[in-house]
Amino acid sequence: MSDYDIIFCGRQAIDGDTAQVGPEIAEFLGIPQITYVSELEIKDGKVKVKRATEDGYYVIESPTPVLLTAIKGLNIPRYAHPRLIYEVYADPSKIKVWTNAEVDVDLTQVGVKNSPTNVFKSFVPVREFKGETLTGSNKEIAEQLVIKLHELQLL
Repeated sequence: MSDYDIIFCGRQAIDGDTAQVGPEIAEFLGIPQITYVSELEIKDGKVKVKRATEDGYYVIESPTPVLLTAIKGLNIPRYAHPRLIYEVYADPSKIKVWTNAEVDVDLTQVGVKNSPTNVFKSFVPVREFKGETLTGSNKEIAEQLVIKLHELQLL
């Protein structure tokens, strides 16, 4: 592989939904990885990123080379002018297509049969919604709510 500073990958693919391509590339290359990147700053041979988490975000710095997996907010796409889209489709030679031979890929190492991960089952979990109605005056409801939030260790 040629010299590089940053490798960008998406967050995850929708086929197996395993989110393993970026991290496995980084592991294979022996470089650091930062996943779920929502903001990026490059300065003095380092990257400074915002990494999204369930509870907010982390700010992380890393030297390059580094692999980043991006989430939706990292890029605001620019849309191509329709005339340019037409020109590309009118002249297919403007689209470079690489085959496995051109990138020297061993077909026994890739594809569904040779994937390092296997999805055995994919499903949407059933969510149980347990609602509770608080009654009384506004003050009583507020007091009940505070008690419930304490019980759930949310306050």
